[in-house]
This record gives sequence, structure tokens and C-alpha cells, in this order.
Amino acid sequence: MDRDEIVRLLTDAREAYYNTDTPVMTDAEFDALEDKLRAIDPENKYFSSVGSGSPAADKIKHEIPMLSMGKAKTMDDIISWIKRLNLKDDEKFIIEPKIDGLSATCRYKEGKLVYTATRGDGEYGQDISHITEYVKDIPRNVSFTREDIEVRGELYLPRNTGFDTGGRPLRNNCVGLINRKENREGLKYVRFAVYQIRGMDSNTSESGRIDLLGKNGFNAVDYSLAAGSGEIELFYSRYMERLRAEWEYETDGLIVSVDNRRLFEEIDSRWILDHHHHYAIALKPPAEFRETTLKDVVWQVSRQGNLIPVALFEPVIIGGARLGRATLNNFENVKKLKIERGDTLIVQRANDVIPFVYGNKSSAGRENFTGEIIAAECPSCKSLPVQSGVHLRCINPDCREQIIQRIIYWVRNCSIENVAEASIRKLFDLGRIKGIKDLYELTEKDFEGIEGFAEKKTLNFISEVRNSKKMTPAELISRLGIPLVQKKSLVKMGIYTIQGFLDFNDDGYVIGKNIIEWRNDEANRKLLDELLGVLEIVDEEKKESSGKVCMTGKGPGKRNDLIRIIEEMGYEYSPTVTKDLAILICDDVNGKSSKLDNARKNGINLMSYEEFFGDKIIDMKE
Repeated sequence: MDRDEIVRLLTDAREAYYNTDTPVMTDAEFDALEDKLRAIDPENKYFSSVGSGSPAADKIKHEIPMLSMGKAKTMDDIISWIKRLNLKDDEKFIIEPKIDGLSATCRYKEGKLVYTATRGDGEYGQDISHITEYVKDIPRNVSFTREDIEVRGELYLPRNTGFDTGGRPLRNNCVGLINRKENREGLKYVRFAVYQIRGMDSNTSESGRIDLLGKNGFNAVDYSLAAGSGEIELFYSRYMERLRAEWEYETDGLIVSVDNRRLFEEIDSRWILDHHHHYAIALKPPAEFRETTLKDVVWQVSRQGNLIPVALFEPVIIGGARLGRATLNNFENVKKLKIERGDTLIVQRANDVIPFVYGNKSSAGRENFTGEIIAAECPSCKSLPVQSGVHLRCINPDCREQIIQRIIYWVRNCSIENVAEASIRKLFDLGRIKGIKDLYELTEKDFEGIEGFAEKKTLNFISEVRNSKKMTPAELISRLGIPLVQKKSLVKMGIYTIQGFLDFNDDGYVIGKNIIEWRNDEANRKLLDELLGVLEIVDEEKKESSGKVCMTGKGPGKRNDLIRIIEEMGYEYSPTVTKDLAILICDDVNGKSSKLDNARKNGINLMSYEEFFGDKIIDMKE
């Protein structure tokens, strides 16, 4: 398995975890693949991205990136990490729950809430400010500081939530509520647990900041202070024995961090890689397992036509959650497990959250596999499926569920508000739409006689769809659902126009192969032609970066204003010193900070703020 294939598998797995309730691999398999990629290509761009970008809504660039952290599987890993830190004996560690929710940040300026955003890919997050009207844990104002700050935490549904989850994981329900286009009243069940303040100079301990948040009306996380690995291990034992079942939020481990914030920059400066912070680490426990009896397997259809098997079994309790269904991922996995009705399955919760079938105890010694459980036809259109890789695939271009799933995917990726899945299904079944292009040709008459569509709702639906007609070539191509093809990858492939996309013929990368394979499908070409007939494509000017720029020390203005000017000057801003950095801007080129030392070691050009910004400093002061 080559590097690009590993990246593709990891990216698909992460996308499934963050945006669906059907993971494609176990937690252990995911970690093993990441370890393999780290061994052969530790600087791969995969490690620079965090989580998964939401398919919906406007993007907000984080002034301070929301990076990830390293992982520890055992206490031995924690001990090794502490040794690498090489801290003084009296330095303390703070231990917090690793809440399995949706990471978010609330930005306050002069005490007033400016916006709320998800972590996204760590650099850009989704603007979800609409949730503040419903989530009681997000204050509109803070009185403890007038500084420009961000309060970071996790959005989650508590274990005892009054919201009807429909048997799906709490985290997925939480994400679904946040991304709703309408009927947002369910957001009142969402909680926001905070664990960090970024951007405030005073109070130099993580624990002190959490206390400050708790005293000022926030839902602050529980934490404990530890003097070393021995006390960390004691707390870990308490977590495994009772805390992870007692906490109101679901967790998939603990976060261990240096408590003294004054040490953060120096610790991070010892590593040139910037994909995660090194002053904190995630301690992830082994997953819980239970045995249960399989009742049946149902098959669901994806937008690509893949038939996804889902096991239905006698309910079991794992980590306080009642589980009765779990993904089987694909056709090949069903064959490998030799699953039959009545079998004894081993079920775990991947990341301690998502139900996953780990094994089949009944298959031991089973030489003949009847295959009765395998779908003989597409559950949607009843056509005969074919094997495609590890999947069974419906190749009927007129398959109802495939078309509906593609329309839903398009609506979410175009950030079209006021268009719910139920509405799409209703319009499709009534013959008012047959594909994506039909959304843009709907009129008020098409909604006549449809229950639930009063005049206001109809006009909102039509208006939101029409407002999405204008897009750049990169936006259109990245919304077609081609695996791994996003705006950044299009730049990497040198694709800036529709014609460039049609002419592209370099299969040297997995991304390139995916583009060519997608484009060679007649149905896909027809879809693209239809979209080009109803959309307004606006060409964007190709911009060449003048190089990466980082800042250190006190600048002549607010950091976000300086970053904006850097980007207007044609540079790419980097929050950390990396090997490919062009310039490090500083208040003293002869200074002795860790960032300056790193820059000198790597031959990076040092420039003062006055030298780099020139007359723009005067404009900022005015």
C-alpha cells in the first residue's frame, strides 16, 4: 500500500467519522494506518489538517489555528512523553476529559460575542453563530476581560438528553442539530463545555483559566492536577473504573497537558512539525466490547451506489449507551466475518462512541458461508448489484436513493439553507425534481398542493437555491463528490478552470486518478453539463503565493489585521516556524526567542515589523 493510498483511506475514514454514523474502520485500524503514514512520510499534509470540514455554511479563518495533539495508547507512552518534555520536577500537569463532541470556538471582542465557529480543518471552521440563540452555555457577553479572546470547547449532547436520538450516536445527533436548515428548536438540548481561553495575556495556568470560565457562567470541564506520571496513572484508573461512565458527556479518553502556559511556546519550538501541539497529549483507552446476537442485516444505498450493510442485533449496553445496530462497512467485510442470522457478534464502540462490529464468534470453523444475508438486489430500485472493489454497487443511473443522496450532498456542500432532506424526498417522489439541476428550475407552482409548504417556506426554498447559483470553477468541481478532490487539491493539480478540469490527464497521484475516473463516467459528464447549464460560473484569478510568513513578538497592530495585510501582499501566513518558511517577522531581529533560533538554524530570512510592513504601519496607527 503506497503513501497516497494510505492518505485516501485515512481521509475517507475521517470523513465517515465526522459526517456519518457508519465508520469504515476500527479505531485501532485507523491509528495503525496513521502510524504507518507517519513512519514513511512524517511531514505529509494529511497531518496538518484536523477533523473534517463541515459540508455546510460559511467559513471562518481561525486567527490561532485549532490544532490536534499526539496520541498515547498506554501509560508507558505518557511516561515517554513526560521524559521528552524534560520539565522541572515541580511543574504540574492538568488532566481533562476528551469529550467526544464537536470542537468549537467562541470569539469575544471587547466583551461581546462576535461569532461561534467549529474547528473544521484547524485553519478554517464553519460559522455556526446561529446556535447561540439556543445553546444556553454560550454567553453573549463576558465581563472578566475586554481583550480580544476565544473561548474553546466541545459541543455535545449529554447522556441524559431529552432529545430523541433515534438510536444514533449522541455525537452524530449533535452534529445533525447544528447543521439543520430548519426546525432548530432541538438545539436547546446541545451543551457547550469549555476548556480553554486563547488570546488573554493574564493568568498563565490552564487550570486557572478553566476556573475563571467556571466562575463567569460557562460550563467548564472537570479537571484534576497531577504532579507526575504516578498521579496521572491514578486518575486514569479512576477514569477507567467509573468516571467515563459517570460524566454527563461521552468521552473517548483523557487530555493530559502541561499546566503552565508560559512553557507552551518553548515546548512546541523543539519540534519543527506543526500538525499538533506537543505540550498536550491524548490518552485513549482500549475500546469496550460486548457480545450479542445478530437479528438481521439491512442494506443502505450511498450516493455512489455502494450498498452499505448495517447489523441489527439484540441491544447491549456499552459505556452507558444502549446499542442495537452497527455498521458492517461493506460487502467484503460481511464475507470475511461469515455472518449469518443468529450469530454471536462482538460489538465495540470505536473511539468509545460509534458502534462497530469487531468480530463474529460463531464463524470459527465455519467452512461454508451461505451468503443468505447478502443483498441480492438494490434495496431502493431492486436492480442487480455488481461487485466493485470491497462493495456491492448498484449501477442503475435511475436509482431513486442514489439520486436523492446526491441531491442532499449537493445542497449541504453549497450551504443552501431552508432545504431539508424530507423536502427533497417529497419533491422527488412527486416528480417535481429528478436531479440536482431541477432544483434551480423550480417555481412557486411546483410547490402547489404539497403539505407543509406555505408561501413563506416556498419562497425561502426557491430563494436559497437561487442564491447558490454563482460559484467559481473550484467550488463547482469540489462539490461534485469526487473522492479527495477539494479546492486545495485542485490547486495542487494545477486546475483553475472548467476546461482545465476537462483536459486534465495526469494520473500520477490518487487525486488525479479519481478525477479521470469520475470524468470518464458518462453519467458524471452528463451531470456536469447539466450543472453548467443552470449555474453561473465566475472565474477566479489564479494567485501565486510569494511564500510563507510567520510573526513573533509584539507587532504594530492586532494580529488578525496583520495577517490580513500579509495575505493582501501575496504571502501565505503560517502560525509556526516551518522549514519552508520564507520570512519570520519579529520586533527584534537580534532577539533570542525559540522561534528566532529555529529560523536561524533553517536559514529563514528575519525581518522587523517596520521593514516588512513599511508605510502600512502608519495606516494601522491612524
